[in-house]
Amino acid sequence: MKFKKVFIKPGNYFSNVVTEWASTNNVEVEEIALHEGFDEMIEGLVIFNQNSDESKELLDIRKLFDTKLKPVHRIDINGTLMVGVSNFSLWLERNACSTVLFIGDEVLKENSNLLRYFESIKIK
Repeated sequence: MKFKKVFIKPGNYFSNVVTEWASTNNVEVEEIALHEGFDEMIEGLVIFNQNSDESKELLDIRKLFDTKLKPVHRIDINGTLMVGVSNFSLWLERNACSTVLFIGDEVLKENSNLLRYFESIKIK
């Protein structure tokens, strides 16, 4: 899998995990404020969740991307690790997104599977 840039919402645990992962995979990270029009420079959305639970904020962002027909992928960190990583890789190849927004709720910081997922996602 290969993409150029990951956008993150600033100032939370999830964003810190993404930044650490990106630094070890030579992926550029940019913080972005989620204000009107923020999605114009983003080609795809990846939502990290647990047990398919998503906050209203994440659902609203997903709805925005769905409305604009931009690709969206969900990763349930409590699902099977290799299936999740493989599906993410296939999604990236199929949609050829070079800029992606990674989002996840703050509640994910309590789940050790989040770090396992990011350790398993390798960028070629």
